Amino acid sequence: MAAAALAATLLGACTTESPDPSGRSATSTTGPAQPDPGMTFIEAAPRCTTTRPLTGRGRVPLDAVFPGAETSAFSAPKEAVPGPDAADRTRCPGELPSRPQCDALVPWTGLLADAFVPASGVRRLVEGYLLTMPKQAGNQAPPESSAGTKVVTFSLVDLAAGDPRGLVAYLDAAFTTCAKASPSRVAGVAARIGTVPSEYGAGSAEVVLLRRGPHLVWATLDGSGWHPGEQQKALAVLVARLL
Repeated sequence: MAAAALAATLLGACTTESPDPSGRSATSTTGPAQPDPGMTFIEAAPRCTTTRPLTGRGRVPLDAVFPGAETSAFSAPKEAVPGPDAADRTRCPGELPSRPQCDALVPWTGLLADAFVPASGVRRLVEGYLLTMPKQAGNQAPPESSAGTKVVTFSLVDLAAGDPRGLVAYLDAAFTTCAKASPSRVAGVAARIGTVPSEYGAGSAEVVLLRRGPHLVWATLDGSGWHPGEQQKALAVLVARLL
């Protein structure tokens, strides 16, 4: 099986322009094999990011944030880490924007996970969401924007030693510029808290940046179903589970 797989890989990595017009069969020779001049070798795509199951913190149970939720949705836990080629800056280039992209989603980099990891230099990225809505919301359109919806989206990163790409400074500036965030504390952890336009039928959504040691968390609490004190309890759960 291993030999067959290797042969298939080699065949898939090249293309031959035309068959031998003579129709003669190949003969065995001694010495090292010579490359076929009719083959075009295709370089493998760089492996800058690897996605895998969680190996550390990052799991936030739905019922810890939304106890007794009637109708809910949540993401499957996974993490993105630097891939085998991540250290090769020629094959895996990328850097954080020179200024926050306030028209993009939090954290305002405009980068998807596979680009964010090499650009920010983080050791690990975990992304997740938790959503709950009343049962009757399923008959409305869209259900996520129905009255009573509550949603938490969060990201956790493990910083590289010394934060060489300057992610902390970028996020501080982004939260200040894009969310008018101000310093605060959440469950004993230093935080920056601001607001952004809602995507779930509320006037605004709360965004929070949290840090403890080499771990950073940013989260958005959106929806119109939050009661007084519930957001603070949800943030306390994120601190306990992620930091």
